[in-house]
Amino acid sequence: METSSLKVEISAQVTSQGLSLGLLNSVLISQCREIEEFLVDESDDGNITSLGSSPDSSFRAQLSLLRFEDFEPTTVHPQIKTRFNDPVLSRLITDQIVLESQRKDLPQGPLLITIFLKFTKKEYIVAPFSSAPWTTAKVEGSCAICLEEMSEEESEQVLCQPPECLQMFHEDCLTNWLDRHDSCPLCRQSPNPLTNKPSEALEKLGEGFE
Repeated sequence: METSSLKVEISAQVTSQGLSLGLLNSVLISQCREIEEFLVDESDDGNITSLGSSPDSSFRAQLSLLRFEDFEPTTVHPQIKTRFNDPVLSRLITDQIVLESQRKDLPQGPLLITIFLKFTKKEYIVAPFSSAPWTTAKVEGSCAICLEEMSEEESEQVLCQPPECLQMFHEDCLTNWLDRHDSCPLCRQSPNPLTNKPSEALEKLGEGFE
């Protein structure tokens, strides 16, 4: 599966700008970017769990102000296309501006249309947990998570050992531990080496963005 994808959300707000910016209509474009991470558990039919999202620290919020005599597509699209250098994104933004300008409840006078662009990079961390050597056995010593002995029970216990790790734990203990942490409690080795890599910064969208 793809390890990353990019989603763009566009919303708008229309207000009266008064005469402070003159008689021309204005469009203010606000851009922000964030990264959202997901854990893909291959041992659970590819179940996907969101790990949360955070702002892209490599990107500073941007504002662009454009002026228009009217909101006809032939007037709006050339400026938007020049600004973003992306035909698909430019068309989406143009359509949103034209749609907002045609509302029946608009105030009188020059309008200020604020366009909010939110770019979200979705990163997928694949956990090949099915490769872990789960086993049923009696092992001497205690489970480092619950501290209970693993060899004194009369019946056999279900034990497990994370990949790339020499430690053994109770299956339930390790499952609960990995719900809250991403590494072995003893050697700190991650069951999925991909989780040790920091998220890459969101790729810059559209050369020439200002």
